[in-house]
Amino acid sequence: MSSSHGKDSNSLSRDMGLFGAMSTVVAGTLGAGLFVTLGTASSTTGPSVILVVVLSGLLAMAIAVNYSWMATIFPAAAGSYAYISRTFDSRLPGFIVTWSKWLGYMAADAVLALGFGSYLQVFYPGIDPKIAGFALLTVLFLVNLVGTKEYSLSQNAIMAVLMLAILVLVIPGSFHVNSANYQPFFTGGMDGFIGAAVPLFYAYIGIAVAGQMGAEVKNPSKNLPLAMVGGTLLLVVLYVWTAAVIYGVVGDYTVLANSERPLATAAESFLGGSAIAVVAFGGLLATASSVHAVMAAGIKMPYSWSWDEVFPKQFSSVSGRFGTPHYSLLTLYLVAAALTFWSDGLDEAIVIATFSYLIAYATVSLTLLYVRASRPDLVEQAGFDYGWLTPITGVVAALGAVGLLTKAANFGGLPGAFADFFGSPFAGNIPLASAYWTAFEAAPTLRIYLPWMVVGLGIFAVYWRLGNRRGTDVGAILDTLPGVSSEEHDPTIGDVTSDD
Repeated sequence: MSSSHGKDSNSLSRDMGLFGAMSTVVAGTLGAGLFVTLGTASSTTGPSVILVVVLSGLLAMAIAVNYSWMATIFPAAAGSYAYISRTFDSRLPGFIVTWSKWLGYMAADAVLALGFGSYLQVFYPGIDPKIAGFALLTVLFLVNLVGTKEYSLSQNAIMAVLMLAILVLVIPGSFHVNSANYQPFFTGGMDGFIGAAVPLFYAYIGIAVAGQMGAEVKNPSKNLPLAMVGGTLLLVVLYVWTAAVIYGVVGDYTVLANSERPLATAAESFLGGSAIAVVAFGGLLATASSVHAVMAAGIKMPYSWSWDEVFPKQFSSVSGRFGTPHYSLLTLYLVAAALTFWSDGLDEAIVIATFSYLIAYATVSLTLLYVRASRPDLVEQAGFDYGWLTPITGVVAALGAVGLLTKAANFGGLPGAFADFFGSPFAGNIPLASAYWTAFEAAPTLRIYLPWMVVGLGIFAVYWRLGNRRGTDVGAILDTLPGVSSEEHDPTIGDVTSDD
């Protein structure tokens, strides 16, 4: 346990209550769904995107249950990393999954920052969305640097105002719905319907964000499940209601599909200019709060790798003044800002982010199934037990996430691409690298994802080798929970105590 005590100076403070954790889930996700993708996702399927919202919501609920159950066993920083590494007593599988997810967080912050800039154009038409997004990232970097308590207060305030801005649209909009606007309901057949699932699931991409901050939530066995499951349920209701309204008040769904501000576009059709301003203001708040939450959660992954000594030690250092992992925060800020200027549009970044998240969702769900089948010692430590329900949510979430993964990566294009290449008379004269590139043309997400994974595995290998040379006690490290002090965590019973 000496290793544990040596890390206490870098542990995190439990300053976040239930409302702060729930606002992290809800306000930290709405910007991705209502104000960025709810309109553009309909381009392939039309008004039936409403049904996609419902089905995606059921998958999101299953994932939220899985994450919240695992969070009560391992209420640590960078939730999914702790769940996987501590379940399998190995740092490598958790690192692989969360290295992927870290890319997703940085891409998500870039997407949302651009969305913020787009809504700001309602008030300042001449502003460059990339400059506005960069300014937002800079401000929120400073807020997150100050600490979790200030983050929680600001996020709670944003959520309260945001709810009002949404209700300004959906309540009066419900009385202006014309059912004829839903016809034709399916415009792209089954392929179009499935094609809308990936960008639409991005609307639920923040459902597990609170789990990343598990080391900072008070009474985690109670508050983390309430925040993740309760917050996801609220999101499903808001998404379905809003989707039904905006496609019911706009006669041509392509107007929403081609709009960078679909809610403001829908409001214009029945509320006039003043309502547009209110909704656009809501868009600013929603995208800002999502950037805020993703930034606060994303910094916990390199912090946890560093805690487990497979990443530079500076990343688990916390500011002596504010108690925040400042090196980790600075890195995420710089990369997200760079992606904001690099991105050619929302669609590519959305797919990259969603792809990375889905890998984590699938793996955590499979981990839950393994725990239920093979680790009764961990099952006893869970904060709640839904009996047969959790294995069902594990299967549903794992299958759903894997299915969306194949769509996000466009794996379906790979066999044909390889067949075309290797079946050609030139195959023997072209380097194998060309074959890979030909395949990646069919699955562009992999062009970014695979090199990213190679870099991550290289970093892990270097620190693993250095640890072996130093004689690092890996068992002692895995007896700790990232971000949790030794006074709170007893590895013999896996219990974390904290104030209500």
